[in-house]
Amino acid sequence: MKSFTGLFFLLFCIWSCDFHETQTSKDCIYSATVVDLTGMDGCGFVFQLDNGDYLEPVWRWGWCGTPPLPEGATEDPLWNFDYVDGQRVRLGYETAEEGGSICMVGEQVYVTCLEVIGEEAVSVRIE
Repeated sequence: MKSFTGLFFLLFCIWSCDFHETQTSKDCIYSATVVDLTGMDGCGFVFQLDNGDYLEPVWRWGWCGTPPLPEGATEDPLWNFDYVDGQRVRLGYETAEEGGSICMVGEQVYVTCLEVIGEEAVSVRIE
């Protein structure tokens, strides 16, 4: 009876796992709006996709800011990006698997491509 219960528990755990894999693209194919959530505990600026989902941008280079900066930090699309509430952008991203969110409003992502809609020559892409 114990082996049956153990087997049932194991199968239940496996079936309850979410194997849903989100399709993402590193190219600037997603339209979004910059949303200021700094009034919410642990939040800052996020991107709200046109489908209503929120993306919490994570800067992959850490937050120390003490020189010298890691190699590649200045090529990151978020390096000199000025967050403006309501601003329309096109972006690409990949899921940030490690770490946790304090804000918990959306998925944490590394932005790989970012361009402001309506402004010329403001496109940045990282490979």
